[in-house]
Amino acid sequence: MSRPVPPPSGSNPWRTLKEWFDEPHDYEWLGQQRSSRPIQPLFRALLGFMTIIFGITAIFKLIGPDAPPTLFGKYLGVSVVVGCCLVAAFWFTQPFPGRRGLIAFAVFADIGFAGAVLMVTDRESATFGCIAFVVSGTFATLFVSARWLLAHVVWATGVSIIVFFLAFQETNADTTTLMARALVLFTAVTLLPIFSHLTWRTLYRDARFSDRDPLTGLLNRRGLDPAILDLFEHARAEQWSLAFVVVDIDKFKLVNDVHGHFEGDQVIKRTADRLSTHLGQRAVIGRVGGEEYLAAISGPIQLISVLIGGIVEAISSHPDAVPTTVSVGAVIMPTESKAWTGGTTAIAVASNVADSMMYQAKAAGGNGIRTTEI
Repeated sequence: MSRPVPPPSGSNPWRTLKEWFDEPHDYEWLGQQRSSRPIQPLFRALLGFMTIIFGITAIFKLIGPDAPPTLFGKYLGVSVVVGCCLVAAFWFTQPFPGRRGLIAFAVFADIGFAGAVLMVTDRESATFGCIAFVVSGTFATLFVSARWLLAHVVWATGVSIIVFFLAFQETNADTTTLMARALVLFTAVTLLPIFSHLTWRTLYRDARFSDRDPLTGLLNRRGLDPAILDLFEHARAEQWSLAFVVVDIDKFKLVNDVHGHFEGDQVIKRTADRLSTHLGQRAVIGRVGGEEYLAAISGPIQLISVLIGGIVEAISSHPDAVPTTVSVGAVIMPTESKAWTGGTTAIAVASNVADSMMYQAKAAGGNGIRTTEI
């Protein structure tokens, strides 16, 4: 199970910038977050319409009085129009893209804008066109990593510098007006995307941490409930079985009393790591109590049974300084179970049954598993 990126440590601004630059970017967040799914079609529609608008703008450029004077410029303009049509069709017909699609669109937009402003023969008008980089900068702020954003900023700033340099070379150039325009554009194209991305990623990180347990990195109750509902719906659609598993560390109070709370925290983290490694990507796992975990597993019933049967060994068969055993309670919902018709009620019932089975395992002396079906 993936862990969230740690929050920035300390108030040193240079350290904050370095952590921002090095932070791994979650390109799948929009698809994974249940709360964001209703806005995905809106995002795709807006980006599709924006792409169409840019294509129409390129058409006007090709047929207008300031059309590119060279054959290369005309071919470039036609390429932009065709590219905009293809990209717009993608936005309207395909699911929201992942890493490659988002980066490809950002590169496409930046190259298209650069070609458009560099082909304008009226250099003063071209300086106005550089404001288009604000659009691709906004996209980069929302959807790509800090490193790709900086690549965009360097590209957009470099192209803008070239355009303004060419504008200053014209004999009738209004130097004062161009300088004022350049400063405004520098703020909008260079500084604003960096500030916005840094702010956005800070807020995003805080939001991601709101559904995670800070000690283990597992989901907390807030994050676990919607994740289990997603898994429930996916398993039902795929006609897979589903299991709910409650894992509780045996005699954990004794661990704290004898070895101290620091060692107790290490036991909690170590158990979470081993449980996550053992269950793998088929499960969603959360920490729901001090030393208690809840997992939901989907897949063929034979695989689920093997995973459940191996939990105790996966956690306890290690030469730890503080030996750890667990009590495991599990309930399996086979594909043909009538419980599937219960929806969220079935989830609550299954979780309670798994909890009851865990207490049966603990009453039998712990370090064991109790399993049933509903």
